Amino acid sequence: MKKVKIAFWIVVFGFVGLIIYQNRGFFMSESHLVLNLGFFFYETPFLANAIFFVAFFLLGILLTYFLSLFKHFKDAKIIKALKAKEASLVETVATLEQQLRSQTAAAEPAPDTVTAAPVTDDDIVVAAEVK
Repeated sequence: MKKVKIAFWIVVFGFVGLIIYQNRGFFMSESHLVLNLGFFFYETPFLANAIFFVAFFLLGILLTYFLSLFKHFKDAKIIKALKAKEASLVETVATLEQQLRSQTAAAEPAPDTVTAAPVTDDDIVVAAEVK
């Protein structure tokens, strides 16, 4: 499976490289971005389109990382609370089992000691002897 993953990523990066190579005229042409908010105006210097693609790709990776980091902290807090609840429930079950054992032991009647007369050999009738 590991070799399949490696082969898959080689194929994916190969196709991306092929697309970039076939469109290198577009990626190497220079352009600039303009930000006009009405009260703020900014214009980037002329840069290759490939620089903008890489910059926005890295910006997306950073944004995704930080959003998943907050989710990780939230999940860790939930897991900690659930583990504490589980520990208290296990303790409750152990207490209830102990109470059940003590109630069962108290409710069981003491076995009666029956003293029966010993059986002698004279009283035993074997089925083969009876006719």
